Amino acid sequence: MQPIERWDDLRLVLAIERHASLKTAAANLGLNVSTVSRRLDALETRLGHRLFDRSPDGTLPTAAAETLVPFAQAMEQAVADGSRALEGFESAPEGVVRIAAPPGLADYLLAPSLARLCDRYPGLKVELVADIGYADLARHEADLALRTRRPQAGDLVTQRLGEASYVVAAATDRPIRKLKDVRWITYCSDLDHLPETAWILDQVPSDRIVLRSNSFSAQLNAARAGLGAVLIARPYLASAGLHPVPVLQRRVRRLPVGALWLAGHRALRDVPRIAATWDFLRDEWTRVIAS
Repeated sequence: MQPIERWDDLRLVLAIERHASLKTAAANLGLNVSTVSRRLDALETRLGHRLFDRSPDGTLPTAAAETLVPFAQAMEQAVADGSRALEGFESAPEGVVRIAAPPGLADYLLAPSLARLCDRYPGLKVELVADIGYADLARHEADLALRTRRPQAGDLVTQRLGEASYVVAAATDRPIRKLKDVRWITYCSDLDHLPETAWILDQVPSDRIVLRSNSFSAQLNAARAGLGAVLIARPYLASAGLHPVPVLQRRVRRLPVGALWLAGHRALRDVPRIAATWDFLRDEWTRVIAS
């Protein structure tokens, strides 16, 4: 058996173990499937052990692979920590900063503000990751993240930026006398835990919900076209082109209030480009709430 000498070998094992598929692992590594298969064959030959059982349904790690995984994870963390240490030599806000945010926030509030950020710091370049799922800051999937709930795991620094009330919004500002009198728009069922979806499901008859979509933009476009009412945080009203609609029905459950958190890895907090972007996002949210 020959020793493992390259990080790429452990990175290959880690990717296949995480994704349980050569095809998905290859996409994650930026390689084609045949290259990943060939490299895995070569690694297994050098080690003298089979690492994965392959089938049409995917890959399963053998005991040998499971033995290697903790060491691969430790190496991945060491590589990330080394990268962060080098980033600490940065002397001015410049280079790439990766920001993760929920799609609606990224599209309607964050993206329009980036011109001000880049005008202030011409050396900055932004990668904006808009996804309902949370980017893993510990694995360097993002440098900073805007989240509606405070992160509970990882060596992170967090700051509560504030909160915003929700409003019923529609294409017109005509008052709603009874919730069942209008059509409603909300998220798909896999997002029933969100405060806006939970409120609508609790208050509105199910037959009055005419559109459910995981796309925030689709919901707003449908509401703007007159399909129905939507429940959104107040800061979105102006950019969405919608009107706040008063609800006159008595005994309506109080509308939710949403919080926003800013999070980043502790080791990166004082890197100039991260510190500058952190301060900008904090001030920008304060401006949005005040307007």
